[in-house]
Amino acid sequence: TALLAVKVSTPHDVDMVAVGSYYAGAHIIHLDGSYGGTGAAPEIAKKNIAMPIELAIPKVHKFLEKEGVRDRVTLIASGGVRTTDDIAKAIALGADGCVLGTTDLVGLGCTRCSNCEGGPSGRGCPWGLTTTDVELQEWVQPDWAVQRLDNLYSAMQYRLRDILRQLGLSSVTELRGRTDLLRYIGKEEAE
Repeated sequence: TALLAVKVSTPHDVDMVAVGSYYAGAHIIHLDGSYGGTGAAPEIAKKNIAMPIELAIPKVHKFLEKEGVRDRVTLIASGGVRTTDDIAKAIALGADGCVLGTTDLVGLGCTRCSNCEGGPSGRGCPWGLTTTDVELQEWVQPDWAVQRLDNLYSAMQYRLRDILRQLGLSSVTELRGRTDLLRYIGKEEAE
């Protein structure tokens, strides 16, 4: 049996869209919040179309619980999720997991220069990461790239285990929906 995944932007009625997707047959609902994307995305799309993922996740999680179907669907979050702490927060808000995009690119050497689709040269990413230019793609050595991503995800896995340990939890599934473990940090406290 094939699984059906639906990627949903996060408009204000994202909870209705998500539950409708479930009832239409989706097994996986991928919420893509604002502040995601790379230099290839237009500014208006990155910052103005969808609500922040931190608001969308609990809204959808609670609505799916209210409908009695939360455990029948996998909820994935992306869009502004970049660090292991972001992943832990998303799961505590109700996600089952996260998709990273920009983090992978930075792990491979992306300098966030916003030239993904063209830039001044018209050729795309000068590091060969997001370009379709064959000559620029040769800058990326596959073995090196695999090792970089392995290092990145190994470090993230270690950090996530540390977060779980500090919270007294033994698995990621115990963290899902545990908003009681989150606390608001104001701007002054964050600095």
